[in-house]
Amino acid sequence: MGVCKMSSNIERCYQCGQCTAACPMAEQEQAYKIRRFLQMEKLGLKSEEPMAIPFIFYCTTCYKCQDNCPQGVKIVDGLLSIREAAVRNGNILPAHRKIGQMLMDSGHAVPGNEDAKKRRLQLGLTEMPPTVASSEKQLNDIKILLNLSGFDQIVAEEKA
Repeated sequence: MGVCKMSSNIERCYQCGQCTAACPMAEQEQAYKIRRFLQMEKLGLKSEEPMAIPFIFYCTTCYKCQDNCPQGVKIVDGLLSIREAAVRNGNILPAHRKIGQMLMDSGHAVPGNEDAKKRRLQLGLTEMPPTVASSEKQLNDIKILLNLSGFDQIVAEEKA
């Protein structure tokens, strides 16, 4: 049984294609067909198979697919469940892995750079914004939470 049948009611999907027709990502990438992921899930196929990566990460959660579904399938919930299962199994895009590693290291997915620090000082602000990165204790607390959740293992460097 698949990961998202209950939460996304995908059993209602009869492959009409309205979701793919409405999807802005499908316009950009011809191989992107959200209904294929729903079908894979309905059939019990592993959505983290190489044919699904990187496509399951292309969804921007705009909900156009869901808004256009005549059956009211919770498509985005289904895709997010599929994506979550793939990540739990170690299938994560290298760019996402790198962002996760930056979060582990600095408390920010996009750490500040020297130019930003200089501009903040010129504006009369502190060098670092008042976020977890500016507090060693808060940053350590975040790192503990990320480690306890297993996030550190998800974003760890892939073993060659």
